Amino acid sequence: MQATFENDILTVRAASFEKTIAVKEIERNWDALSHHPDRRARLELGSVATTLSDFSDYLQAVVAKGGNIDVEVEGERFASKHIQLVSAYWHAEGNCASWFIVGPARFPTERNRKRLDTADRRAAEAREHVGKAKKAVERRAWPHGAPGGAIRASNPDAPELLRKKIARKRENQEFMKACNAIIRKRKSDDVDAIAQALVDGTGCSHAVAFKILTPNYLGQRGFESFSLQNNSAEIRRLEMRLRSIESKRERGDQEASYPTELGWVEVRQNVEADRVQLVFPAKPDEETRRLLKSEGFRWSPRWGAWQRHLNNAGLAAADKVLHALHPAQTA
Repeated sequence: MQATFENDILTVRAASFEKTIAVKEIERNWDALSHHPDRRARLELGSVATTLSDFSDYLQAVVAKGGNIDVEVEGERFASKHIQLVSAYWHAEGNCASWFIVGPARFPTERNRKRLDTADRRAAEAREHVGKAKKAVERRAWPHGAPGGAIRASNPDAPELLRKKIARKRENQEFMKACNAIIRKRKSDDVDAIAQALVDGTGCSHAVAFKILTPNYLGQRGFESFSLQNNSAEIRRLEMRLRSIESKRERGDQEASYPTELGWVEVRQNVEADRVQLVFPAKPDEETRRLLKSEGFRWSPRWGAWQRHLNNAGLAAADKVLHALHPAQTA
């Protein structure tokens, strides 16, 4: 993806998507908002060029980290959508006015306020698109989670990754306990001697030892109690999550169909996706879609289902939806 702004013309090329926008084409959108609409147009086009170039760099960084994406396809998807959103924002700005520019006489204050609100929403949509697009790219690049990120239950290696993480947490717990025990045994205030004792007793480096011995705001050395308590709580949380994932995989996928006012609805417990899914015989009406969204379900084009996380809360939500669609029916 290439985006340049030269000679008052923005040029965008991303795979099959090509677009050129000149300052002269859009400056009229700020005729009633600025004494220098051409300057505002230049700022807007320059900002778009920067955003597109930054996103192109981001795509290259994802690939460098091992992300499995088609850079050209992702660039085209982002560029076409972003140009669409900023164009909508510019159009909304063109409906607004400033009485400093057009004059205060008979100025349509209330109508202009509504139009300004609309322009603000269009601007927010364009800004938010960048973050949403990056998250979407990461989901496609790493379906089971980005390196160093959270361990997703849908990851085939999730149990092994959790076991390794738990092991590291336990090692850290024992390390903190050992350091505190060594520090408590030393009655002198000789920091060098205590640091050497930490190195000898735990195998840590001198730099780490001196960092551990940095006094807190109360003048106490070593690891504070909340550090051990938090680490211990995290170990318990990870162990519970590991048991939950192993239990789901042992149980395997489950499917069942239930009669509702909309026909038979299939309820799937999809272990691979780690989602509880509702499959309707046809597109649900607006009222049903509102019900689904209120219970945390979102439409998944990939699976052709309304889904949310597969856990007790998700199963309860599915049961609640079925009750609402057929009060006499339970999941």
